[in-house]
Amino acid sequence: MKLQNRKTNHNRTAKASLRGMMLQLPREFYRLPDFELRGGYLTTDGCRRVLNFEPEKVCLDMGDFTVTFYGAELRIESYAGKRLVLAGQIETIAFQNKWGKPKHET
Repeated sequence: MKLQNRKTNHNRTAKASLRGMMLQLPREFYRLPDFELRGGYLTTDGCRRVLNFEPEKVCLDMGDFTVTFYGAELRIESYAGKRLVLAGQIETIAFQNKWGKPKHET
């Protein structure tokens, strides 16, 4: 008898978690910039403009915040629309909101 109760509870939990995966994400999620790092290339979606460009530092306007990439031999491979491809050796990434308060650094 106990075995059947456990199985029923497990099925309910599985259905609830599946239902949660099918929910629509909040609208704000779709407006967030996207970063993808592969090999020596970083691709960004959502870049509004390049604020500063040097071989050791690239600063980008990403809407509500700025992101600064620090490294060596940094160069912009392409920039079209809101997609930017950055190449080089990225060592540090710093996020900062538009009002100057640091958000996060990795």
